[in-house]
Amino acid sequence: MNRLRIQPLRPLATLPGAGPRLVLAAACAAITLAGCGSQVGGQATGHPQTASTTSHAATPRQRADADAARIIADFPRPAGAVRTGLIASLTSPGVGIGDADVAIQTRWWRVPGPPRTVLAWIRAHLPAGFTPAGSGGGSSQSSPSVEMTADIFALSPVPGVLPQRQLVVTAIPYRGQTALRTDAQVAWLPARSAAERIPSGVRAVTVTPAFGLNQDPRRDRLDHAFTVTNPAQVARIVALADALTVYPPGLHPCPADFGGVMRLAFLDRAGGQVLARFSAQYGGCGVVSVSIGGKTQPALSTYTTSGALFQDRVLAIAGVRWPHQPGAPA
Repeated sequence: MNRLRIQPLRPLATLPGAGPRLVLAAACAAITLAGCGSQVGGQATGHPQTASTTSHAATPRQRADADAARIIADFPRPAGAVRTGLIASLTSPGVGIGDADVAIQTRWWRVPGPPRTVLAWIRAHLPAGFTPAGSGGGSSQSSPSVEMTADIFALSPVPGVLPQRQLVVTAIPYRGQTALRTDAQVAWLPARSAAERIPSGVRAVTVTPAFGLNQDPRRDRLDHAFTVTNPAQVARIVALADALTVYPPGLHPCPADFGGVMRLAFLDRAGGQVLARFSAQYGGCGVVSVSIGGKTQPALSTYTTSGALFQDRVLAIAGVRWPHQPGAPA
């Protein structure tokens, strides 16, 4: 396994109900990364060719596989680069985003010149749409005396389908030349199963604000809890909730979270049995915690496919206004 220090480090957050992979990633997210999964920040402009190579009718996994294949094929090869088989000192990428729900394509190369020069050439010849998203240095665990350097190049996400797309280039000096490991890594969002959707039979939705750390009685009283029973409005809120996408796997730099949330209970009738519960963050990473039938489900994103905040859409459907956003500083 290779060990690599990535600079700069950013605040990271794990997601509720995100499963063992995030626990492992969090354990590995200290200063030294050892081929563990971690989200590395960085926005990129679009990559039209990559984004359009797969039909929108394809599954998220098929789109991720096609994108990874295109990314690895688009790697800019320096003059004299020769493709090789596995190189023992480069058995793992310098940085990864895990291996669950991630399509990965890997190639190894031998290139004339020292690593610093080779990586500088690659940075200067990136295909359209790629943006530098991080770099670092360290040593190979299998060969501690071997210095490693890695660069991460990101593409913009495909909203609701492919939340992270990147090319990782890891370099070491090798027999008077440079050995490269190139990894195309594309995370996809799995489709939500029937068990992760709100059950049929919802006839009412209660909506309650929770104000977290920034409580201000004068302003908080302006935001009142309410219950929606109009069948058309209930159906629209249920459809909106079912259309939310799974929150991207991995670790993410997040804004401050002061604990403000919108809590929704989906009921079989007003005052009746709770069929599902949602708790949507106003701050932090914008996570929606979900419980259906008393069982925790994968976290969702508060941002709808239109880009609007889930909570704002719920208030608009219900015809209710909350003048003070829960959790917002006074």
